[in-house]
Amino acid sequence: CDPPLGFPCPLCRVFIPAPGEIAQYSVDEWALKFPENKFLSSVTGVQFILCKPCQGDGEEVKANGWCKDCSEALCEECTKYHKKYRPCRKHVVLSLAEWSDISQIPDTLEICETHDGRKFELFCRKHFIPCCSVCVTTDHNSCSNFCQLGKVCGNFIEPDKVKVLQSGIEKFCLKVESIIEKEKANINHIDDVTDTFTKELSDVITNIIQTLKKLEEEHLNELSKLSKESKYKLQKSVESFDQRLLYLKHWRELLSRNLSNETASETKRVLSYIKLKNIHENIQKMKYTKLDICIKTKVLDDVKKLIKLPCLADVSANENLDQVDLNRETIDYTHAKENVISEFTIRGANLTGGTFMSSGNLFLADNRGKRCILCDTNGVILQEVKLQEAHWDVFTEGEEILVTNPNNESILKFGSTSLEILDTVPVGCSCYGIATSGNTTVIGTSNSVEIFDEGFDVTRRRTLLTGLSSIYDVAIDDDNNVIYSSHSQHIVKKQGIVTGNILFTYNHEELKNPYGLTTDGKGNIFVNGNNSNNIHILSGEGKLLRIVTGVKSPTCIKFQNAINRFFVGTLTGDIKIFEFNEN
Repeated sequence: CDPPLGFPCPLCRVFIPAPGEIAQYSVDEWALKFPENKFLSSVTGVQFILCKPCQGDGEEVKANGWCKDCSEALCEECTKYHKKYRPCRKHVVLSLAEWSDISQIPDTLEICETHDGRKFELFCRKHFIPCCSVCVTTDHNSCSNFCQLGKVCGNFIEPDKVKVLQSGIEKFCLKVESIIEKEKANINHIDDVTDTFTKELSDVITNIIQTLKKLEEEHLNELSKLSKESKYKLQKSVESFDQRLLYLKHWRELLSRNLSNETASETKRVLSYIKLKNIHENIQKMKYTKLDICIKTKVLDDVKKLIKLPCLADVSANENLDQVDLNRETIDYTHAKENVISEFTIRGANLTGGTFMSSGNLFLADNRGKRCILCDTNGVILQEVKLQEAHWDVFTEGEEILVTNPNNESILKFGSTSLEILDTVPVGCSCYGIATSGNTTVIGTSNSVEIFDEGFDVTRRRTLLTGLSSIYDVAIDDDNNVIYSSHSQHIVKKQGIVTGNILFTYNHEELKNPYGLTTDGKGNIFVNGNNSNNIHILSGEGKLLRIVTGVKSPTCIKFQNAINRFFVGTLTGDIKIFEFNEN
């Protein structure tokens, strides 16, 4: 499998996930990286478990308890002293029966696998992950918002978040299971096609002379070989999907015990949630391709008439390897349920642009405050970057964040991790809205739409003829078409970047002064009505799907990739985060 995520136990066939993060270790390293279960090690090959401290005194006393922190078996007497001794008072001592039930859950949640098993001590609010002491000094040396891991707020894994995560995992599992079923059905179909063709060929062979038997044998061998190769490829693809599914379900089953265990510590529950969330996200980011093999056969008409032919039939297999995006969920916006999952105000801010970071946090442009703000989805400011001039829009491109500066006719490039300014790029035009796709960048300049190919070479910049003015925001869809709006003319257009053809023009009596637009993963378009206090959701063809109300003077809007969620900001610093779910 690519990449390998684990293997079935040779004895019981239960799926065993690979150690560490996904693809962290090669298969050759797995055996050395699996954590030792000290409880199982202590009971292997013995009739009953002996108390470890008593063994040190030369006595053989049967143990009935297990100290989780010391990884030692204790008898009843030693358990009493263990709990009285000051350094051990907070140790967790369980009965052997209790410990044997929970020892299957990996006890590595509090251990940093990146830095030689050091214990997690702090939590980085900026990157939303736990850190050991080495993590803080190396990977997070530019971060400043930390808290003690044990003091992470209890509402960090509030029931709604757990439900959303579990629901997302369940939907993802269903999609993978659907692909597995289709590929298994493909295998059965290949068998059916093979059987049908074999019978057809045999019927023809019975009516022709014996000299054609050799050709019959050659074709059946060819078909058998092709069928075997095709089924082998499909089976390998099924195994790859199945392994990813087993990997995700394994961790979900194990870590959900901590989430649902009311007696578990908040730390363990937080770490279990983070672990499960990271595994889910990493599994989602993997490359998915669905293999479809279709064996086509056709008995030649001439075979029925002629004896001396070079072959009896055409045998081939058509393989279609389609990229599968399991992260995108199709939502019917016409009937979907609209939820406001967060609402807050950044005081004094004048928000003209923003974007979702890969961590789920928001990176916002405060035009009046001459700053960029990193905050979480509850409005907690994690970092501020002071700027010399007022900036406008924000767009993420790979490991960089692009921020436009209309007054200075330039674009700032930030590092998405460090949030440090990497470069200032002159573009030779007043740049407000910005969007990129592949090697193409489009910029709204208020009076035009400017297109850059292969970087920001001003000499190769070209202007798209729009026939509109007051163009403050732009977007690009997956087909490399640009969408833009006119604030003063109350119009939204989609236009081909290469051909220049107008694909649609949208206006509506309830769309006043469009100000800010974005697209989701399916090409649907979200347009702010600044003075109509609403959001218009359009299909990729420009058809109105829905009007969202309850927003006052929206100015910026961005969709979060792979999630049916978007945020809306205003010039008064108000932010609402919406999420759509199937009704």
